[in-house]
Amino acid sequence: MTLQRFIASAVLLALVQCTFVRAETDENQRESTAVESISLNVEDVLVLGQRMRFSTAQEFKRNKLEIVDSVVADDINKLPDHSIAEAMQRITGVQIARDRGEGSALQGHYATNNALNTGVTIRGLPMVETLLNGREVFTAGGGRTFNFADIPAEMVSAISVYKTSSAEYIEGGVGGLVDLRTRHPFEFAGRHVVASGRLINGSLADKTQPQVSLLASDRWETCLGEFGALLNVGYQKRSYREEFTTSTTTTVSGQSLPSSWTQVTNIGERERMGASIILQWRPTERLELYTEVHHSQFKTIEDATQLAISKTSAANVGNIVLFPGTNDAASVTWDNATVSTTGQARDTIDRNTQVAVGGSWVGDALTLKTDLSHTKSYNNLVFSALNLSGATAAGFIHNVSNSPASSRLTSSNLLNLPSFTTASAWYAEVPFAGEMTALQFDGEYQWYGKVIDALSAGVRYAERKADNKLGQISDFPSVSAASAVNALMVNNSSDLGGYLAGNSPLARNVAALRQLLGVSTTLPSSNPLGTWNIEENTKSAYSMAKLKLADLPLEGNVGVRVVHTDESLQGFQGNSNASALPLSISHSYLDTLPSVNLRYELMKGLYLRGAASKTVTRPDFNKMSPSLTLNPAQLKGGAGNPDLHPIRANNFDIALEKYFNQTTSAYLTGFKKNVDGFISDVATPETYGGTTYDVTRPHNTGASVIRGVEVGYQQFYDFLPGWLSGFGLQANYTYVDSEVEDSDLPLAGLSKRSYNFIGVYEKGPISVRVAYNWRDKYLTSVSSGMPVYMDAYGWLDGSIRYNVTPKVSLMLEGNNLLGTERRTYFERKTRPQTTWKNDTQVSATVAVSF
Repeated sequence: MTLQRFIASAVLLALVQCTFVRAETDENQRESTAVESISLNVEDVLVLGQRMRFSTAQEFKRNKLEIVDSVVADDINKLPDHSIAEAMQRITGVQIARDRGEGSALQGHYATNNALNTGVTIRGLPMVETLLNGREVFTAGGGRTFNFADIPAEMVSAISVYKTSSAEYIEGGVGGLVDLRTRHPFEFAGRHVVASGRLINGSLADKTQPQVSLLASDRWETCLGEFGALLNVGYQKRSYREEFTTSTTTTVSGQSLPSSWTQVTNIGERERMGASIILQWRPTERLELYTEVHHSQFKTIEDATQLAISKTSAANVGNIVLFPGTNDAASVTWDNATVSTTGQARDTIDRNTQVAVGGSWVGDALTLKTDLSHTKSYNNLVFSALNLSGATAAGFIHNVSNSPASSRLTSSNLLNLPSFTTASAWYAEVPFAGEMTALQFDGEYQWYGKVIDALSAGVRYAERKADNKLGQISDFPSVSAASAVNALMVNNSSDLGGYLAGNSPLARNVAALRQLLGVSTTLPSSNPLGTWNIEENTKSAYSMAKLKLADLPLEGNVGVRVVHTDESLQGFQGNSNASALPLSISHSYLDTLPSVNLRYELMKGLYLRGAASKTVTRPDFNKMSPSLTLNPAQLKGGAGNPDLHPIRANNFDIALEKYFNQTTSAYLTGFKKNVDGFISDVATPETYGGTTYDVTRPHNTGASVIRGVEVGYQQFYDFLPGWLSGFGLQANYTYVDSEVEDSDLPLAGLSKRSYNFIGVYEKGPISVRVAYNWRDKYLTSVSSGMPVYMDAYGWLDGSIRYNVTPKVSLMLEGNNLLGTERRTYFERKTRPQTTWKNDTQVSATVAVSF
């Protein structure tokens, strides 16, 4: 008998024996479950399960030594959250951006408008470190952070936001740390299968799309030990339509006049998918091993049309109408204007994969853990546009008194091709890639002393690579507009009666578009001056003591994390008259990050917490790029700055928390962050080849202070009679203020005030959620010397769920039920800039468990 056959026979025999053991165990479990179920009413089981899940996040917050807030799977799945970005918006202190009607964590070229690229912020800061089951994750791009819109909300079991730091946690989050947790097979008593299907329809897109998810887990007792396997997959497809108008402003004779108007319609589909495979093996009671594979893909296919109108001469003074009491025009007529239209295709993709192996060993007093992971990420933007320009109008009436702003033209027919003189096209492909390999070892020894309860220590080594790959960027030569006759579509405009625009699907077919326009030149690659490659190695070690006083109800931890960072940066230097010359720069630095977290129980259920720490966030990769581009004609240049140092902060927190019972609590938290090294662009004289240029580079600025308070409350009103006892409420409020050195403006993306109200009803088979999220105005950018603010807005979501049986439920959900319009303005509200209108999404879901 060959060795292979011997092994195969032995494995087969072991499986047969182990299957018999497992079958016998399953039968015993079924009998036990049957006996227990005799004394429980179905409605009692439903209510008990709902209330226990309601308390999970509260208990997690109570038991952690750090100040942390969470949302768990049951709350996520009972609201129409597409991605984890949307689920995070209801966590105290978290504020999110929105993109195409969804919660968003935008970065790099994914932003609809770079001015709005603030993403998810914690206490007003976007420098957030993200973990998936305790391991660092990221989305490739110019930044370092993870795009929380990448993963379907159904894929996570809990999202925890750590506001304070401990030495054991990975460095990188001045704003905070987000820990995403997925399900594991050993979390379930045995076989567990849940499947759901959803149909979703948008009011503006008027198209219904499917969304499905499946969680299948099981565990087996075998003679080789206990095994567990879990498969979790989620797939979403959503059609959307987003419409927005944008105005610019100019000052004439002391009056602020709206001077140009752009109308855009985005119609697209978003496809989001995720898959996790997790295997666990417990060969002995003390040893556990695991393997995890996580993959996600987030894809957007979008067609857009745009109409742009710009004034070309003086305003008709007699037709200027001002907002009362101001010098800001609500309506103005310009004597002449130019008009252009665009049809464009804009497609994006994120693709992330992480593979990990590891294990833990638990002794009488000593626990050892290890984890090895490899993470790869890729994202890409493909943008192609066909433009028509050269149309004119004798008059341009621009009215910004209503929302959205409107425009009217005189003596112009935008459905007539001869009205336009020129056709042109533009194409870009901008890919990014990143990968990281990380290995860490951790150990904890239970000391059980009168002051020190446990000692822990660990080491971590990580190699991370990031690059802006060479893509393609090209302006096609302009041709006569008549050449575009076969590439046109008609776009309806409520303001202007329709206009010709480029065919978006054709724009996506670059070869056909080039042939149609008679362009035969080779499509060039992007300029290497804009590309970079960065390698970063980090070595870190920590030690920490967990404190538990024998004579006082005081617990906590105190520790220090030391991190050494080596960076190697490659880029290019050149100017308009020379070829790109390679650049290579290396440097290293050391960070020592102490932390302390204390919790004192003043009386039963009443805790006073205090925390202090030092945290660090490394600069975004695109800002560190050594690449330099010089323009001799204008004597200007642009570059990254490899000499940037990390952003560092000293953090202080104090909190008072009261836990009344398993589902009722209230808390008040105060915090302050002294942040040094915020990054902003500065132009300074630099001399190259005897010529001085004004070169714009990012530079570290001075110190800033962020301070604020958080208030939260949750309760089930069990004391009410009858059906009224099913009502509950979750509410939180955050106030954040900032002082930025040498600036009168607040931090970009920071709303001073934000709050959430989540009304809950859980009684018998009925479950209802109504969630209202509101955030105050915030700074998005500075344009033409004026600050641009996003106006305050609220967002309402809701759901109704009916449990037909304990294993089958039906749900009706709604997203953006108020049809919220978001608006930005220049400096004050009487100078409006942009108004966005998004779909109201309605969906029907059925979920079945086995």
